[in-house]
Amino acid sequence: MKAEGINREFLDGVLTGAHPDVYYHFGVSSEDPLLEGLRDVRAIIMAGSGGRIKEFAERWSALNGGSEVIAFPKEDRFVTRYTAGVLFASHGMGMPSASIAVQELMRMVYFLKRGDLEAMDQVFWARVGTSGGVGLPGGTIVVTSEGLMADLKPYRLLQGARGVYWFDGTFPAATREAILRANEGSGLPIVSGKTIATNEFFLEQFRLDGAIRMETAESKQEFLEWLHENGVRNIEMEGAMLAAYLNSWGFSSFAMICACLLNRLEGDQVTSSPDQLHQFSEDSGDVLFNYLRSLLLGGGGE
Repeated sequence: MKAEGINREFLDGVLTGAHPDVYYHFGVSSEDPLLEGLRDVRAIIMAGSGGRIKEFAERWSALNGGSEVIAFPKEDRFVTRYTAGVLFASHGMGMPSASIAVQELMRMVYFLKRGDLEAMDQVFWARVGTSGGVGLPGGTIVVTSEGLMADLKPYRLLQGARGVYWFDGTFPAATREAILRANEGSGLPIVSGKTIATNEFFLEQFRLDGAIRMETAESKQEFLEWLHENGVRNIEMEGAMLAAYLNSWGFSSFAMICACLLNRLEGDQVTSSPDQLHQFSEDSGDVLFNYLRSLLLGGGGE
């Protein structure tokens, strides 16, 4: 962990009781008795959809003998469930929404682990989602090696009028390799590669089917082929920020697992059937759960 990257001035005051921490978008605070039941959290799993979070929690509960599932009281922004050492939380769509969830969850982990850096570093983080493949057919699952923005540079934010805050978009190689090992023999189509996260679904992804169109078929194809030549295998909207924030605190175990819904080199619109899309989503969840069983139930993983 990187102690210098942690906002101790605020967070240590929570630990001493000088002031509470309100995780507003989750509807709980550090003074909420509900959080006492989460002290043994060992993994935080995120997905865009609240419905998927509920399914994941029930599935993990069943794998743990029907363990109690704890629901956070507020669900108008994010849906959260906790069971058997795993906190499942939705993050909405896009980096602005997901960044709120990630920052509040990081603060929550600091509180739950009482600021113990070693204990915090034992927590595994993952985002499971969907994406557009770059040179990959629908159904392929990408375990991300590096999260970048659309210009192949890491995540950054404007520092007001003064400059830019830069972050590291690397996903830990040891975790990625452990996920691949846990899925050997599964028959699932899994690859690793770079992922770009965009600020916008249509323009920054060079789609031609938006209400506003800035690109031509030629410039779109040139962009996507440039991405592919540089090792990018899928496009989504959260991963660069996820890696950036977790790296800023120095977490050593986190990953992103995304199913491709289509090959963007061949089109813009998702044309797979509902049954196919459901199966794509199920497969990415299987990749996650194969690893969770190895990490938390089998005594192995990394």
